[in-house]
Amino acid sequence: MSDSASDFEDAPMDSMFQEPEGYFKPPPEPTSVVFERQPQWVADGSPKQITINLLGSHPLWGHHLWNAAKTFANYLDENKTIVRNKSVLELGAAGALPSLISACNGATKLVVTDYPDHDLIENIRKNVEANIPTRLQDGSAQVTGFKWGYDIGSISELSGSSEGTYDVLILCDLVFNHSEHTALLSSVEKLMAKPKAGISSGGEAYVFFTHHRPWLADKDMAFIERARDELGLEVTKVVEEYTGAMFDDDPGDERVRGTVHGYRLGYPSN
Repeated sequence: MSDSASDFEDAPMDSMFQEPEGYFKPPPEPTSVVFERQPQWVADGSPKQITINLLGSHPLWGHHLWNAAKTFANYLDENKTIVRNKSVLELGAAGALPSLISACNGATKLVVTDYPDHDLIENIRKNVEANIPTRLQDGSAQVTGFKWGYDIGSISELSGSSEGTYDVLILCDLVFNHSEHTALLSSVEKLMAKPKAGISSGGEAYVFFTHHRPWLADKDMAFIERARDELGLEVTKVVEEYTGAMFDDDPGDERVRGTVHGYRLGYPSN
């Protein structure tokens, strides 16, 4: 994946791109991207543009606005009822575009998370403050660090639910990190609202991603398969859209690298 090394396969972060002792290279400057919402789906009074501030670089790839996030943002705009009057948790949010779109479309509670790195979390907070400042002020939006698979106590407390769970979980471009599938599945299982007989069919998770390394597509898909087989969730494919590849020079079939796949995970209806 371009600046994340196309042949990288779950290598420890500190093993990559070691510089000679005493070498100093100034980090790239932060950037920003303006996401243009599709006008036919934008309600009156809702912002037509969302500005996403991005770090200049980051070892966890939080310095890109990924195609999966943009595709899911459009999907949410077209299907507002997914988040309207719901509690929403985004995992691995990076620029947090889907969370911001969730707020625009009526999510009542929003918790935006990523790895607990100061720069990463502060950049997310900056995006929330820039686009939906009143939601931070009234406490209906929270930004915090969270490591998948670890104690969920603090995240549960933010949900506003007596069960400490969420109606909607968002996972955009996370499944390429194969070594973290078990931890990510554990967090999904614990934080997604459970069904209540006669009251609620339970929560749902939306998993959008691209096969950035086409030769490892089966390992990407293992996450979806494990959600079905191990967690007992019902899997529905909701999107397959060609957006163009994130990085032109990466190896592998460009059509595969340029296609976003979107899945809904939910509890069986019977």
